[in-house]
Amino acid sequence: MIEANHIGVRKSGRWILRKAGVQVRAGELVALIGANGAGKSTLLKAVAGEVTPDEGAVSINGKILADWPAAGLAKVRAVLSQSVQLPFSMPVIDLVEMGRYPYQGQEPGGRTREIARLCLKQVGLSGYDDRDIRTLSGGEQQRAQLARVLAQVHRESESGERFLLLDEPTASQDIAQKQQLLSLLRKLADEAGLGILTILHDLNLAMQYADRVVLLRGGHLLKSGPPETVLTPEGIAQGFGLKARVVRTPGEALPHILTCPTAVDLFQNEETAIS
Repeated sequence: MIEANHIGVRKSGRWILRKAGVQVRAGELVALIGANGAGKSTLLKAVAGEVTPDEGAVSINGKILADWPAAGLAKVRAVLSQSVQLPFSMPVIDLVEMGRYPYQGQEPGGRTREIARLCLKQVGLSGYDDRDIRTLSGGEQQRAQLARVLAQVHRESESGERFLLLDEPTASQDIAQKQQLLSLLRKLADEAGLGILTILHDLNLAMQYADRVVLLRGGHLLKSGPPETVLTPEGIAQGFGLKARVVRTPGEALPHILTCPTAVDLFQNEETAIS
């Protein structure tokens, strides 16, 4: 389990995250949501160890993040940033194989490539092995990077907790690819036992696929719980400044969120400081 408690991050003398937290258990998909500037990426980076909190602590499987050796940490959690720009050309298969670096010298010959191809297949990029990563569309590049982090946490045995930390993995994906990607993440949580923490902007995807939703506003934790308890008209108004309706379609188990064009007055005071 990943635990991040009372996380505070200060930048240029100003708190951009304060008293925020999140827990992710093995086999669980947790969605971080909130308006732009709410602190989602900062919290994810703190959980990943890319940002050192000024307050609070992060632990993975009961061990403080700072106490993990780099090689051991790389085998239990993988991080997908929002946008990864490569400054040089590289075949797609080589990029994905980079995810297996923590296992260098521990795998039989050819196994690394087999795992890389399996992960490319999972993200819908079979046959892209020799394509130059820089010639791919933005959405294809993002899926290739996802294949890389999947390769990083791939194990021959499914034993042992592993975690994915994903910053907007659906960015640049079309509507069908978003559904396919979230369906894959749901399957990885259910069948492979991965704990997944992902930033999402599509509230209906969060409603459909997440076990829990964590709603941030202004650097604070606003609500946390099952999607139907967080993604209510009141929660959406508080977090996003939008009026919304949550409706159920006959024959469908999950409700849908319909946002209205009229915004509430949430953002009249943008200068409110975090205290």
